[in-house]
This record gives sequence, structure tokens and C-alpha cells, in this order.
Amino acid sequence: MTAIAIWYDPPAGELGSNELEFLRILGAPSCLVVPGLDHSRCRFIVTLLHGNEPSGTIAVHRWLTQPRDVPAVDVYCIIMNIEVALAKPYFSLRQRPGRRDLNRCFREPFDDAEGQLAAALLNLIHRYKPESLVDIHNTSGMGPAFGVAVFYDRQHDALVSLFTERLVVTDLRLGALMELSDSEVPTVTVECGGSQDPESHQIAYDGLQRYVSLPQLFVAPDSDWPLDVLHHPVRLELDPALVIAYAEQSTVDADLCMRVDIEHFNFGEVCSDTPLGWVTARGWQGIRVVDSRGDNYRDKYLRHESGQLFPAARLKLFMITSNPTIAKSDCLCYAVRCAG
Repeated sequence: MTAIAIWYDPPAGELGSNELEFLRILGAPSCLVVPGLDHSRCRFIVTLLHGNEPSGTIAVHRWLTQPRDVPAVDVYCIIMNIEVALAKPYFSLRQRPGRRDLNRCFREPFDDAEGQLAAALLNLIHRYKPESLVDIHNTSGMGPAFGVAVFYDRQHDALVSLFTERLVVTDLRLGALMELSDSEVPTVTVECGGSQDPESHQIAYDGLQRYVSLPQLFVAPDSDWPLDVLHHPVRLELDPALVIAYAEQSTVDADLCMRVDIEHFNFGEVCSDTPLGWVTARGWQGIRVVDSRGDNYRDKYLRHESGQLFPAARLKLFMITSNPTIAKSDCLCYAVRCAG
């Protein structure tokens, strides 16, 4: 089984001057343990499940190497997909070509390299029994930060509120790490925004500092901001055989051509007369809008008219990607229907 190396109380001077040096020094999936004031409890921070999402690594490296107060409890910083992140160009690959997405591997089978690495992390969780776990990501495209949880309660609300004012409560089950959440280990994903945006790195760092410094995470219901909560998202999935493009007008060779500024709709509402792009008959047949049961509700969420693609109702879209590879291997975006 793939191992996760454990480094207890790493000296700041041995962790490199930047995140790339940091990853080269680690070399392989690693857990860095920072002792806190209360050794009877611990909190987990997990990041780099996707190799093209650097904000969590940047935040962890910054926290470990700058002067800091002793954290409230022991903190376990777990850096996962280091080899993929260091493939040139750096932080460009979500996963190894032809291999499974690591954040879809936290359920059986664990019979390949990605499954074994996921199982190694699960073993750490079961062994050390953290009181909470935060999994830090970047969004696949440009857009604001938000959190994702499988429960909407005081614990998950409190964790997300340390980082952002938006929460998506999902009943989709894809094998992601945060789906393991329960009352013993409340777990959330934090999507910090675009991977190239310095604000995303700052959001990760500021939230991490709050997360490690509070003596009690769940006793105070008040947060700095009220959460905007979205429930029961669906996934807009595409047939991998489709030809996808992003342009200002219809592209002849594309089955589906999304408008070039589609990412600007992230967490905004779109009405039924808002054009999203252009679609051929083949492209239309290759679109699925899937709920947690795997049922396809495409016609309740999308419509096409004269070769253009529109919402079928007022929607809020998020996690929109302009990367055609991710759009086909994972999904184009998520959506919820707006009330009213």
C-alpha cells in the first residue's frame, strides 16, 4: 500500500523557500504534524488531492515557515498528489494521464495506486481520529470561494465559515473525501477560487490560521458572515466523445461551444433567455444533467433553440470550467434551480 510519510514538528528552515522547493523536499505524500497546546485533540488539513490546485500547499507552506503562535490542538497537514503537482509545467495536471481522479477514490475499490493512496489517508484518519478535517482545493475555473459539505448543521457551517460565506450542501456521491463526514469527524471541502488568483491563496491561508488557532471550533454559532447556502446541486456532464470549444461565436467543428465568458456566471443567476453557448444535435444528445440518484434531468435544466443553448429555468451555476479536458472527464459545471 502507498505510504504517507509522517514528519513530526518539522523545522521551518528545512521546508524550502517556496512551495515548489517544499514539495521537492517532501518528494512523496506526506503528513506534517505541528504540536499544539492540547495534545489530546487534533485537526486535519488535507490538500493537493488534485495536482493543479496549489492554494492549499501555498497556505500550508506559508504557515509552517513563518513565525506563528502554537496552535490550539495538534495539527496534521497532509499533502497528497506531490508527484503530479511537480510534473512540468508545475501545477498543471489534475491527475496522472489515464489514471483515476484521486478525489473520486475514497470508496472501494482501493486496488490501484490512487485507491491505495486514498486508503492510506483513510487509515491516518481512523488512527488519529481528528475532531475535524478541512480539504482545501481550487475551483476548476475562475470564480468565488465556497465550501461543500454533505450535511448542513452547526459543525459543518462553522468549518466553512472560517474560509468563506458560501456553502453547497450536496447529496451527490462521487467518492470524494468530504463524503466521509460524520458526527465524529466533520469534514468539508473548501474551494478557494481560481488556481492562478493570489486572492485564492490568501483565502486558504487566512482560513487555515483561523482553523488552527480557535480553542473550540463548534461552540460559537456566530461567524463573520452569514452563509449563502445552496442545496441539492446537479452535475452537467458531457459525453467524452464530444468536441468542446469556448468561443465568442459558434465554432464549426465543435459539438458544444460554450461562450468564452461562461466562467463569469459562477455563483450568479442565469435566466431562461440567457444564451450559454451553441450546440449541435449530437452535442445535445451528449449532455446529461444528473442528480444524486444518477437520473438525467437535462430537459428541466437546459433547452436548445436554433442551435443555441439556454437554461430551461432560472439557475444558479457554479464550478464552471473552461478546461475542456475537465469538462469531459469530470463535469462542465454544477447547478441548482432558483426559487420562485
